[in-house]
Amino acid sequence: MRRESRYLRGLVLIYIRSATESVPTPAPQARGGLPPGVTRRVLEYVETHLSEKMDLAVLAGVAGFSVFHFAREFKQTAGVTPHFYLLRKRVQRAKEMLAQTDLSLSEIALAAGFADQSHLARHFRRMVGSTPREFRWSHR
Repeated sequence: MRRESRYLRGLVLIYIRSATESVPTPAPQARGGLPPGVTRRVLEYVETHLSEKMDLAVLAGVAGFSVFHFAREFKQTAGVTPHFYLLRKRVQRAKEMLAQTDLSLSEIALAAGFADQSHLARHFRRMVGSTPREFRWSHR
């Protein structure tokens, strides 16, 4: 009788293992990052104050985190550093203004939050692959 019960127990374990091996395990949830409310608050702040000088300490203050902690959590949430995110948003704003307005390149640079036209041109060329002037002419 003992031998039969061990045999049956073994068969049951084999069956359970084979049944559960074919079921995919769910992917682990990402941990960390900024809470959704904080993320929304920081991104809204960036949008509304894009033309102003903004540094990491200001963004960390909006989030209520220390500078180091904010930078680490922002990168985990957005996939890029806060500085790169800010530059990308400024280049996007400059692209919109280049396509929709007749403002000079220096005015667009200042309105998008760059220090000057050269600063805009350098980052624009790096991210878009053309100069602001070439971009404007191709979108007319």
